[in-house]
Amino acid sequence: MKKSNYILASVLAAALMLTGCGGENDKKPQNTGNENSADAVLDFNAEEYVKLGDYKGLEVTYPSVQQVTDEDVEQYIQGQLADNTEFKEVDRASKEGDTVNIDYTGTIGGEEFEGGSDTEYDLELGSQDFLPEFEESLVGKKAGETAVFTLTFPSEDYDESVAGQEAEFTVKVNSVSEAVTPEYNVDFVKSISEYETLEDYEASIKEELIASYEEESETEKGEHALRLVAEQAEVNGYPQELYDFFYEDNVAGYKAFAEMQGMEYEEFLETFMSEEDIIEVVKEQVNEHLISQAILQKEGIEITDEEYAEAGKELALTEGYGSLEEYEGDYGKTYITTQLVREKAIDILKESANLQEVPWDEYDDYGEELESE
Repeated sequence: MKKSNYILASVLAAALMLTGCGGENDKKPQNTGNENSADAVLDFNAEEYVKLGDYKGLEVTYPSVQQVTDEDVEQYIQGQLADNTEFKEVDRASKEGDTVNIDYTGTIGGEEFEGGSDTEYDLELGSQDFLPEFEESLVGKKAGETAVFTLTFPSEDYDESVAGQEAEFTVKVNSVSEAVTPEYNVDFVKSISEYETLEDYEASIKEELIASYEEESETEKGEHALRLVAEQAEVNGYPQELYDFFYEDNVAGYKAFAEMQGMEYEEFLETFMSEEDIIEVVKEQVNEHLISQAILQKEGIEITDEEYAEAGKELALTEGYGSLEEYEGDYGKTYITTQLVREKAIDILKESANLQEVPWDEYDDYGEELESE
């Protein structure tokens, strides 16, 4: 059946922890519908919960702007080709690289086991989404054929409930589809962009990548500064309303992610991260907001209605929305306010920080220079 998701879960949990600490977040926050009032959630004195350490004159490192190479441009192009790949059902035996739609049932000792069965599952042969022996057993099969085979689960880095055990699988192939990848040429470029030549298209890719790397470098200045403040701060307790907001927001986002992946939320919890992991992420977010708010209070700064309207509109445009109202409809006023508080706190930290640029390839994810090997 499926490979162990241990490493994948660890990577996702780490990524979510970082986004929970305010990094670039690909998980779109959801308006949970519990926005009675942003004031109700954010009406507290942060200094009752936070004791700040030094937050001015911090020694902050950040990565230099990464150079864009021909390989970077080629990788981007290959991604575009993959995104525009179509799958065509074929009447032949399957081969590596094909996608088979399957119904499968797995048993251990004659009994079905949790996570060992599914229907209408699309599996790319050779993707290693499942154990190699599982995928290899389906190579050469046609639609309508059934494969019966046994395999032994790995003993290490695998679900303890099945690790080291032999399982029998019965797999029916419903269909076989081959990938049809478009050719990279002028016609393809015209179909996905406004450019008429390969040269102009590739130049635009390079410009886009440069802008992205510049943004990453600039963003990390604030991210590192905020991490340093969080390391020195003492946080004791939190307003329950604030915790509830971040918890509901995260759960809504994870449910949306699960739906996008075609899985139930319970399966997401089993595969990627547990309820305990989510609680840890939420507490990180709560602590970060309390620290950001404490900085603003220390500086005598508030997010007024006028500033919310102005900065919120700018944030909405940055996120690709036509208006603040549209942005609020997806994210909610509370979420937007927390982002404005965070941005304002980061601006304060960067203004007084001692900034040191580090070559991008010597910089790790936590704002420290890598040790020379």
